[in-house]
Amino acid sequence: MYFMLPMTDYFKNEVLEKRPYIRLEWCEAALANPVRSEVQPEDGRIRHWLYVAELGRFLRVVTMADGVTLHNPFPDRRFKP
Repeated sequence: MYFMLPMTDYFKNEVLEKRPYIRLEWCEAALANPVRSEVQPEDGRIRHWLYVAELGRFLRVVTMADGVTLHNPFPDRRFKP
């Protein structure tokens, strides 16, 4: 079960359409228990990584600087834990 996380308009209107396989529960799990998190120095957004077995790779979930507003989740082919 997941909670309704806040989302940017970009996430709602573009990401979910371009990547319909993204599950909100994966995003929530990445925020709750990431393998790693780091702040992007250029804009303060926060990257969170989580391994998703269904994808067979790590999912990068980018949030706004508040750490909870979803902005851009995508499979990260280059992430190394």
